[in-house]
Amino acid sequence: RSNSRAAYASFASLHNSLVKASSLRGQLDFKSPRQYGRTPIPLEAVEPASAIVKRFRTGAMSYGSISMESHTTLAIALNRLGGFSNTGEGGEDPVRYQLTPEGDCTKSAIKQVASGRFGVTMEYLSNAQELQIKM
Repeated sequence: RSNSRAAYASFASLHNSLVKASSLRGQLDFKSPRQYGRTPIPLEAVEPASAIVKRFRTGAMSYGSISMESHTTLAIALNRLGGFSNTGEGGEDPVRYQLTPEGDCTKSAIKQVASGRFGVTMEYLSNAQELQIKM
């Protein structure tokens, strides 16, 4: 609350010692690549983040497991990144196939299909980039 570096350093030291003593994460000790006789990979050889995020996928979560607002927010975020969100078994409101006034796409790229699942229509299927067929 006082924006004090000394107060933060004191808090961080206490917190880190508690984590080290009480959690599995605190017991891990990472070694640098040089300690293994290896050299770090040059940054130029690493795939750019803009390419990596295109492989991001959300888990299959239907409206019953999270709210419509959360579901839509995940879809917008993944669409902006170039990744894929997943409808889950709850289907998807056709309203989400239209762009928002802000220009965002709210539809999920991955559509789930299960035997006997309601709401599997031609419109639903044709708005998929990827299908997950549950058996």
